[in-house]
Amino acid sequence: MKISSIFFSVSLLCLFFSMRSQAQNTKVLKRQGEKCYRKEQYRNAYPFFDQILKTDTANLNALYKRGVCNLHRFSKDQALKDLQHVYAIDSTYNKYLYFWLGRANHLNYNFEKAEYFYSRFQKEISKKKVQFKEVERYKYQLTCAAKYVSNPSDYFIRNLGSTINSSFSDHSPVLSLTDTLLLFTSRRTNAKDPKEEYDGEPFEDIFYSTKIDSIHWTEPVSFQLNTTGHDASIQLYDNDNKIFIYSYLHGGDIYTSTKENGTWSTPQSLEEINTVDFEADAFITPDGKTLYYATNHFKKNGDLDIYYLTKNDDGTWSKPTALSSVINTNEDEDAPYISADGLTMYFSSRGHTSMGGYDIFKSTWDGASNNWSKPVNLGYPVNTPDDDLYFIMSHTSPKAYFSSYRTEGYGEKDIYEMSSIESVMIDGLLVDGNKLPVNQSTLSVRIQPTASASKNAQSKDVEVQKDGTFSLSALSSNSYIVSVFDGKELILQDTVDVPLSSVVGKHQMYTCVLPTKQQPDSSVVDTVANNTIIARADSTKTSKTSTVVKNSESYIYYFALNVSDVSTSNKADLNKIIEVLNENPAVKIVLSGHADASGTVAINTIISLRRANSIKNYIVSKGISAARITVESFGSSKPVASNDTAAGRAKNRRVELKVQSTE
Repeated sequence: MKISSIFFSVSLLCLFFSMRSQAQNTKVLKRQGEKCYRKEQYRNAYPFFDQILKTDTANLNALYKRGVCNLHRFSKDQALKDLQHVYAIDSTYNKYLYFWLGRANHLNYNFEKAEYFYSRFQKEISKKKVQFKEVERYKYQLTCAAKYVSNPSDYFIRNLGSTINSSFSDHSPVLSLTDTLLLFTSRRTNAKDPKEEYDGEPFEDIFYSTKIDSIHWTEPVSFQLNTTGHDASIQLYDNDNKIFIYSYLHGGDIYTSTKENGTWSTPQSLEEINTVDFEADAFITPDGKTLYYATNHFKKNGDLDIYYLTKNDDGTWSKPTALSSVINTNEDEDAPYISADGLTMYFSSRGHTSMGGYDIFKSTWDGASNNWSKPVNLGYPVNTPDDDLYFIMSHTSPKAYFSSYRTEGYGEKDIYEMSSIESVMIDGLLVDGNKLPVNQSTLSVRIQPTASASKNAQSKDVEVQKDGTFSLSALSSNSYIVSVFDGKELILQDTVDVPLSSVVGKHQMYTCVLPTKQQPDSSVVDTVANNTIIARADSTKTSKTSTVVKNSESYIYYFALNVSDVSTSNKADLNKIIEVLNENPAVKIVLSGHADASGTVAINTIISLRRANSIKNYIVSKGISAARITVESFGSSKPVASNDTAAGRAKNRRVELKVQSTE
């Protein structure tokens, strides 16, 4: 009894010291986390709050602040989960919880919920507060975002991958004239100079990479002109012999350097535009006569506007002139880029009809009014509720590049490739089993976007010409269901993939083989002997030519894509088999279901089984015993043709019926 008491006391003592140690550890973690959090060092603060939650899952302070850190730096999706968790435990935790829930829902495309939490936050603060007006702007952005997301633009967006992008911010892409050299800015850790800014992130440095092929780049290398502060890439110009870079030496300035014998010269300040304030970005037109740049020097509220200078005949520059209020707003405008012909300007803005953060806009030069047109938002999926900026165009292809902070990225901002999605003319041909063009004037073709296709892909119908040809346009980077009709009867379905094309007027060939079916004639069975079913003309009917149907001979019934129901034409053929079965009770059949390789193994197995069972159910509905029918399912494991072609896939979507005898 005494031993038990001593053991119990020791256990309690150990538990006490363990809990005390854990509490002290939590206090240390909280103190370190709070210190970083107050400085907005979200990358550094996150691990402390995350560590607290591993031992104290209900710690609302750690959960709330980990959510805010996630929102700024790591995962917008996890940020929303963290903040929702706080709200579920204590919906009145603090008024700023509503603000961050508004931001988290906004950035996760939950626009209605974002509206609710923004409004709830506004009820908690004075209308005179700066944050009240800030939230008003966010609420307007929700309206814009909902509009653009519901009506996506025809652009294809591709992340440049983990070689270029990192877990840090990667932005400001710059391309050489041949598109083989890429310069960009990154806040990744530089082993040669592991410096850190006040926000706890490494300073920005310029890196460069060379192209290996259409999608791969070499490992980035630190650029020659990097300093101990922030450095950013802006533009290569004058046949790639000169470069604009940003350097944070005097509040943020633009510098230029010239390549001499393969080495870049010491950067020189662009005195024509640099001030004691912030100059963010610049772009010189191909003719070298106009220089655009972004600065906050002339605005009382400190927002960025775009200005320009023109070169005089004597080589000097004019005084800076602001672009009109058509372009500049009371929010930030930055990163101007002018097309090679000088007629189109791309820039980023937090104003206008932004979805949130910076959005990329497009404006065209109007020679009649001698001004830039009202900017047009490039829309979703180019723009998102977060920052999208630093747009540039390829010199050799119809592609563009920009920076964006997206959930599916590798870290903070990543560099993305953008291609316009153009329509492609499909030049189709219908052929028979002998690969000869179908000569039939009653045929028509319909294409329908698949469920995964973009919203702008459309259904279209076209008549087939007498030589079996047809033509119709389809939005590229989409898949379509192709349906072939003979009059009103659907006789075949297939799928066609239209790869991404950024080239206007491209053509794509498409050939479709119409299936031919083996059919028994309408004669009935006379005898069964020697594994052969001998068919004869029914004496009660008009005499017909006799046919011999051998035991185990197959009859094939084809199915359209994703279809398992028995078609009208298949029913007509099956009725003849049913006549044979009615006249010969000893005859059994085996139904083997098959699919093409379009779906997963599980899906293909299921649909092939459904096809076989649909034929079985039809035969049974006509009075044939189910015991005489065996059903098998092979999915896509036994193709009779290549699944790489539409014609091959059409042949593989089938049910084979084999006749068997028990005598």
